[in-house]
Amino acid sequence: MIKMNILMLSWEYPPRIVGGLSRHVYWLSKSIVRHGHQVIVGTLSNNNSKNIETHGDLIIVRVNPYRIPSPDFISWVHQFNQTLIENIIDIIDSDIDIIHAHDWLVARAGIILKHLYRRPLIATIHSTEYGRRNGLHNVFERHIHEVEWLLTYEAWKIIVCSHYMREEVQRIFATPSDKVYVIPNGVNPIRRMSYNEILGVLKKYHVPSDRKIILFVGRLVYEKGAHILIEAIPYIVRLANNAFFVIVGTGPMRKELERRSIELGIRDRIVFTGFITDYELHAFYNAAYVAVFPSLYEPFGIVALEAMSAGKPVIVSNVGGLSEIVEHGRNGLKVPPGDVTALANAVIELLLRPDKAEELGRNGYSDVYRKYTWDKIAESTLKVYEKVINEYNMGLWKPKVFPTR
Repeated sequence: MIKMNILMLSWEYPPRIVGGLSRHVYWLSKSIVRHGHQVIVGTLSNNNSKNIETHGDLIIVRVNPYRIPSPDFISWVHQFNQTLIENIIDIIDSDIDIIHAHDWLVARAGIILKHLYRRPLIATIHSTEYGRRNGLHNVFERHIHEVEWLLTYEAWKIIVCSHYMREEVQRIFATPSDKVYVIPNGVNPIRRMSYNEILGVLKKYHVPSDRKIILFVGRLVYEKGAHILIEAIPYIVRLANNAFFVIVGTGPMRKELERRSIELGIRDRIVFTGFITDYELHAFYNAAYVAVFPSLYEPFGIVALEAMSAGKPVIVSNVGGLSEIVEHGRNGLKVPPGDVTALANAVIELLLRPDKAEELGRNGYSDVYRKYTWDKIAESTLKVYEKVINEYNMGLWKPKVFPTR
C-alpha cells in the first residue's frame, strides 16, 4: 500500500471533548498513522494547547475562531471554518491525497479545501440535524440541514457508522446508495483498574461503594434519554433497594434532570458527575453493575461499546445503531425507546439475576474484541480511501497548474 497523506477535519479533538466525535477522530487518526500513513488533523483550539503539535506522522493543527462577536452559533461555526481554512493553507502544500471532513461543523472548510487543492473529499456523517431534532422546525435547523446536504453532495464518498444511518442519509439527502459506506465506530477498550483506584473515584463523587451502580454516560440532551432513566428510578428502587445511579455527562438538560429527581424523591439515589476525566470515566465503567443507554435517537452508540469492553451488561433502546450492536438476550437487553416501564423492568431483571448480567457482559466483551477494534475500523476506512484515489487517478478532475511569475 502506498503511503497516503490525509487531511482530517473535525471541530473537536482531545483535549477538547464535547461528544463521541472527538474520541472517534483521535483513535481513527492514530490507527491510520499506525498503518503507515500521515494524518494532519485540523481542529478547534481549547485555548490551552499548542497551535501545532507533531507526533511522528500525526500532526495536529488547532485554531481559534475570529474574535468578532457572533450573533448565533451558526455564525460562529462559519468564522471557525474561515480560520481553519487560513491556517491549513499556511502549513500544508498541495501534497495531500484525501480530505476527510467529520460532520457539518467543518463542511465549509472541507468543501473549499477540496476545490483549492483539487483533491477528493470524504465525509463522515455522524448524525443529522433532521434525526437529532426529529424533523426541521426553524430556520436554523433548516440551515444546518442544507449545509449537511451540501457536504454529502460535494463528498466523493460518504461514511456512516450504521445501516440505520445509511438509510437516513439516503432518505433525507437523496444520496445514491453506491456513495455511502457503513463503517462502525471503534472502541478503545476500558482499562481494568484496581479496587483502590476505583474506590478513590467513587469517594471523590460521593458514590457508595456497597451499592450496585447503574451507569449512564452521555450528553444531557433530549435525544440521549437520560430523562427516561430518571423516570424509571422510583420503580427500580422499589424492588431493588441496593441500586444507585451515576449520571456521567453534561448538557442543557442537567438542571431539569436534577429538579425532576427532587420531585420524584430520588435525589439521594443519584450522583450527577458533570464532565469527568477519562481516568474517572474508566473507574465508573469498572465500578458499574450495569450500563443503561435509553436514547431516543442514536446513530451508533459508542458508549455502549465502551461498557461492553469493560465486561458490563448493557441495556439500550431498540433504536438506530444501538439496535445493531446489541442482540437482545445474548450480549445485552433492548427496550422500546421512551418506555419507562420496560426500562425499569430490564434493570430490575439484571439486578435480581446476577447470573444473567454476567452472561450478557461476557458475550458483549467478546463481541467488542471481535468486531470493533480501531485497527479494524482504520483498515476499512483505508479501503475507502484507496478506492476513491483509484477513481480520482482514472478521472479528469486533477489539480490546476497555476502559471509562475
